[in-house]
Amino acid sequence: MNPVHGGEGSGTALRLQEHTSMTQDGEEGTKSLVTGGEASADVLMTQLCPLRLEEVVTKNALYMMACRSTAQATSEENPSEACGTIRQDVGEKEDKVQPALEMVALNDWKKLKELGKDVSGPGQKTNSFHSQKLMVVKQIVKHIKSLPQDSLDSHSSAVRCQGMQLITDCSKAKPPLEGKEKLDVVIVCVASIFALPSIEALQRQEGHKVNVKDLYNQTVDALEVMLRALLSEKPNPAELQNFLDHLAPWMTSEKAHERARAVITSVCLLQAAAESPQFCMSHKFPRLGLLIGRLALRVGDPEKEIGRQAMEGLYFLYSLMWCQKEPERKMGSVTAVLHQMPQKILGIYKPTRTCENISEIVKRFGQFLSPDQMADLLLTAVESLKEASESTIEASKTILNVILEKYKQKIQMEVPKIVDRIHSQLRAIHHSHARQVVMMALCLLAHAFLEEVSTALLKCPLPLDRDAAGMWRTLAKTEAICHSHRLLDVLLKELQERPSTSEDRAFIIPLAAASALCEVLSVSMCTQAVTRFYPRLLMALLVQVHYTIGLSLPDSGVSRKELIPACCVVKTVKTLLLKMGCHYEFTAVEKEGGWELLTSSEEHHRGVGLLARAMVHYSCCQLWRILYLLVPFLERGDKQHKLTAMAFFVELLHMPQAKRLPEKYSVLRLLKGLTDPDPVIRALCVKGLITMADWPGKKCKNALDECSRVLEWRLPKQVGNGKAWHNHQEDVDEICQYLVKKHQENVQKFLFQSQCYLSSTQPSLRRAAAMFIGFLVMHMDSMMRMKDLDIISNALAGLLHDPEASVCIFAAQAHDRVLAIYWKLKYGLVEQHKVNSDSAEKHKSPPNPPATEGTSSRLCNALNLWKLAAKH
Repeated sequence: MNPVHGGEGSGTALRLQEHTSMTQDGEEGTKSLVTGGEASADVLMTQLCPLRLEEVVTKNALYMMACRSTAQATSEENPSEACGTIRQDVGEKEDKVQPALEMVALNDWKKLKELGKDVSGPGQKTNSFHSQKLMVVKQIVKHIKSLPQDSLDSHSSAVRCQGMQLITDCSKAKPPLEGKEKLDVVIVCVASIFALPSIEALQRQEGHKVNVKDLYNQTVDALEVMLRALLSEKPNPAELQNFLDHLAPWMTSEKAHERARAVITSVCLLQAAAESPQFCMSHKFPRLGLLIGRLALRVGDPEKEIGRQAMEGLYFLYSLMWCQKEPERKMGSVTAVLHQMPQKILGIYKPTRTCENISEIVKRFGQFLSPDQMADLLLTAVESLKEASESTIEASKTILNVILEKYKQKIQMEVPKIVDRIHSQLRAIHHSHARQVVMMALCLLAHAFLEEVSTALLKCPLPLDRDAAGMWRTLAKTEAICHSHRLLDVLLKELQERPSTSEDRAFIIPLAAASALCEVLSVSMCTQAVTRFYPRLLMALLVQVHYTIGLSLPDSGVSRKELIPACCVVKTVKTLLLKMGCHYEFTAVEKEGGWELLTSSEEHHRGVGLLARAMVHYSCCQLWRILYLLVPFLERGDKQHKLTAMAFFVELLHMPQAKRLPEKYSVLRLLKGLTDPDPVIRALCVKGLITMADWPGKKCKNALDECSRVLEWRLPKQVGNGKAWHNHQEDVDEICQYLVKKHQENVQKFLFQSQCYLSSTQPSLRRAAAMFIGFLVMHMDSMMRMKDLDIISNALAGLLHDPEASVCIFAAQAHDRVLAIYWKLKYGLVEQHKVNSDSAEKHKSPPNPPATEGTSSRLCNALNLWKLAAKH
């Protein structure tokens, strides 16, 4: 006795030979209840029908059903004799039958004769008969369903056998069972037998009272005969597939005896189809990949008998597919040649080398599979990984490897479906080895079709669950190992698109790309590729923040902040900065509330500017690349795109590298922005032009001219002089005189703004600032206050020891001018404008003024000597 299923598999071939072929269509078909004699209808009546009125009616229906079935099966015989036999069997054998039932049985049999004679009679008779047939079948299914599934005795075995035999006889009568009625028959009868404990367990329950193995084999025989008969009603691949689909759940059972029963019954149906001349192969199997996958996985079953039976089933399936490929081959009895052909092609079952068997199965069947069928085969292997069995995991791995190495081009159009199913199955796969196999399959799929895989993954619901995040990280590792940047290319492309929402889908593709990028950035191996894409990724993310302000995702039970798209993108911006080592910049922006500014529709540009300033201040890596990226960036895109780019660009103009930009990419670009309808962009352009006004050369002149025009300033012609100030101090003197005379209300602002440039890193700016301050204070004499002069004097004194000699010279000259005004104000040598001096100090006799001229001359001479010595 087989330890797996108690011997039910070993007699399968014999049981299949005991029954005549279903394709003989009644001539030598399964024997009817009539020819079965005492072991048929009378037993069924006493077993199935308790004495109630509805079952009396059922007996009447059974009687007529058997009569019609017999009439069809014995069309050349005298039907009245057959009906008489039925009448005797049903009405006279059981003493417990009530008088009402006897009256039904003794009713005028002529009506039954007419019904039995004319199978294709009037529609009313046919409909009446079909209704009675359905009623009988439903009653049988009801009784079989009520039987216990934890034991098997002679009573329950007889009820199952006789019920299924009667359904077999009913299948001979037209019209056939269809739809839900047939589905219920298959499901209930299969479950009633498959769910029984193993034969060993059943025998232990019954002891020596009964031979359980014989009872079980009789019951299985009845089931297989019934299924073959039902298949003969519509002998085609779709119907066979439907039957096999109902066996599929049992093929993945954790219990070996249930898997064995399902495989054996599947082999029975496949053999019946292969042997049948009437089995129509003009149509293809709708889900052939599923059939192959289920049987191939069972070839790798740890129970060797199950593996051998599964291999046998694949032989019959291959025969069917071969005959479909070559229609000139006639179906019929499976000849030795026809049966040996699949064995030679698929190979003989090898219990110790099942992976080789499975590999060969997939390779050989692959020629018959369409793209969707190949995808079904792959997904069947993936779904099987929910089983924790190592043998199943290895079998699944083998199937996946063969498909993704040999037939990957077939499944290209099916990639979205495959990725979606892999994601949905991952949550049910807990075994670590099984998850590794799934991820391996994902990587192999992505290696061939990365864009299709990535696009499908971007449609996962947001926020990303654990499984989707893991899939992105796996892809990132694979790309990093291959030194490839294709994944970042795909994500960047999506990040550069404006998001659009759909009412029936909970995803926004660019937002999904930002979430995916966040997972990719968490992979340490991706640093090199990220560095290459850093400038484009940063700008795309900042623009995407602007796009997603105001958008929302459907509530999915996560925290509210995670459902705000703009916050999700900002999270990715933070991750990117930290990935690139911008820790100081990150802290500076956070301290100033820059992240909150970024997610505000009114203050977004301020947040961008704050980030850019922090990056300039801390000399962030790759900043010069961002500057040159922004040059074409400003020329394209919509309002949000241009505003974000301009806010970043004007802050980068403080970089020394910005002065290298051609005029058409700097000054002219900002000049063009002054005509933009958006006031924020116009203000940013003015800010940029003011920054460029500090630059030496022609750019400075153009920027200053344009600022003057926009701000409606009227400046003297000397302002536009392109000559260097330190060689033409008379021009500076005239400019300052003009400013004091024409812009008296703003001259204090000019003075204090210019002090900022005394600490500039550029010597030319320090020199120009000192010169400008000296002349401006000289012309403002009566407008100055003592405390302001103290501040300016101290600032200029700090430049007297500047490492640049020219700065020291002009700082000393400016310092002298400031001190001169200081002493004049202190001792009342000039009339002070709005200065609240002490009246006592005004009447003091002024001391001799300090020898500023001599001091300045001595200092200048010393500096000139030092400069001369330095040259030699």
